[in-house]
Amino acid sequence: MSRLKVLLCAGLIGLMLPVLAFAQGATRATIPSQKPVVDVPLIFNGPTPSVEVMVNSQGPFLFEIDTGAGGGARVDASLKERLGLKPVGQAMAGDPSGKNTRTMDLFKLDSLSLGGVQFHDVETGVGDYNRMPNMPHLDGVLGFGLFAEYLLTMDYPGKRLRLERGALPQANGAEILSYETDHGIPSIEMEVGGLKVNAHIDSGNMRGGFTLPGSLVEKLSLAAPPRVVGRGRTMSNEFEIKEATLKGNLRWGRYEFNEPSLTFIDIFKIGNIGSKVLREFALTFDQKNHRVRLVRQNAASTPTPG
Repeated sequence: MSRLKVLLCAGLIGLMLPVLAFAQGATRATIPSQKPVVDVPLIFNGPTPSVEVMVNSQGPFLFEIDTGAGGGARVDASLKERLGLKPVGQAMAGDPSGKNTRTMDLFKLDSLSLGGVQFHDVETGVGDYNRMPNMPHLDGVLGFGLFAEYLLTMDYPGKRLRLERGALPQANGAEILSYETDHGIPSIEMEVGGLKVNAHIDSGNMRGGFTLPGSLVEKLSLAAPPRVVGRGRTMSNEFEIKEATLKGNLRWGRYEFNEPSLTFIDIFKIGNIGSKVLREFALTFDQKNHRVRLVRQNAASTPTPG
């Protein structure tokens, strides 16, 4: 029988890749006892981090690591055809605006291998991840929820991805922060010009730095009114992309950004921290305890994301 699930598309075409946050499924993971830590290269053929994986004993295939996708995985349409995947259910898909959702087919991967870890029965959707010119071919996306049983480290400066057993220390509000989940996506609180703002930590946001809801424009002190710098779209909506410079500081844990450039999107209800900021950090996520550790390459400096 077809099963209907609800999922969220957090990605923005033109600002970030389209991704889905699936409801938690029956994904199982195994890791050989002789290899308790997986350490593989993060590949940056484009602005977002990717890894090589095996799917259904075929590959390797290049999959983006996307913390802005809460579910297990999503495959490109070309890989769906190559693997001969058949629908096993359906899901409602949309974006953070909550408008214009639509129904999509769900599929299942028998196995997905990353380093020494093998995941079984991974639910996946299908999308087109190769619309943008001059970008490397992507075979799919690995969502945040796939790594729920492990400490996930994405070391941007060191270009490594690690999976480990264990837990992070208690949150201290500085290097280790508590986070909430929004449709399976990690959401932390940051301070923007003295204003508390919740934001997704989104490694799939390929072009953005700090993105905020358009409703906050009137509440912030800006160097000049936001100007339109382009248009974006999700699978459900199109919108203008606006930018402005903050008159003041933005703080994320103990890390401060002086007069950063901010992006505003009117239809969105939550902020977003994308690749232009994340590339300075090694981030470790502890999903069982809802904690994230931030280690900045040059913690003494405060560069402004452009």
